[in-house]
Amino acid sequence: MSKEKLDVKTVASMLDVSAVQASSTKKEVLEYAEIAIKYDCKAVFVLPCFLPLLREIRGERGGKFLIGAPVGFPAGGATTEAKVLEAKSYLKFDVDEFDLMINVGFLLSGMYQEVRDDIKAVKDAIGDKILKVIVECHYLDDDLMKYAAEAVVSGGAEWVKTGTGWTPTGATFENVAYLKKIVGNNAKVKAAGGVRNLETVQKMVELGVERFGVGGSAKKILAEAESL
Repeated sequence: MSKEKLDVKTVASMLDVSAVQASSTKKEVLEYAEIAIKYDCKAVFVLPCFLPLLREIRGERGGKFLIGAPVGFPAGGATTEAKVLEAKSYLKFDVDEFDLMINVGFLLSGMYQEVRDDIKAVKDAIGDKILKVIVECHYLDDDLMKYAAEAVVSGGAEWVKTGTGWTPTGATFENVAYLKKIVGNNAKVKAAGGVRNLETVQKMVELGVERFGVGGSAKKILAEAESL
């Protein structure tokens, strides 16, 4: 990847501004939507209960950002049937992209076919909508990250994502580089969990990351890019 400095427009085009913590509030959803509109960020992700609000804001303000929703979040341990029903139910809110939490328990149990089938079922349910799969790197060694990334590709998802942001670690330089090595051109890499400044964004872009999930750090990262 290019080592040229990223301008604010380029940075914004890679940001999924995300209010997906248990403590995320209506005020934060409104604030993040305004940030996305101001800077033309790629997407805004919110907890499902705020999807109607986010769609309303986008419509009223003429926002161009994509609407994003998590599925099976944050634990990933729901049944496949429940995840499918969940994803389908969000389509009525004009969701453009889905971030699916992988079944970590299955993965740690060596149930790799079940992991893949879980991903494929959700992808089949949402059709041509974009599916990113959160593999939650914090719990995985290299072998399990490899299995997870391969399941993302064989399951038909377009992106592999490092984490939920709910664990102590997630997006490290080592994790993103390894995931990109595994998926190659068969999937794209989204970094989330610990991306808090422009320097990190720059280095991860050089390692092959094409999208970033950020919460409260979005405003700071964009301000840093704007000041260059």
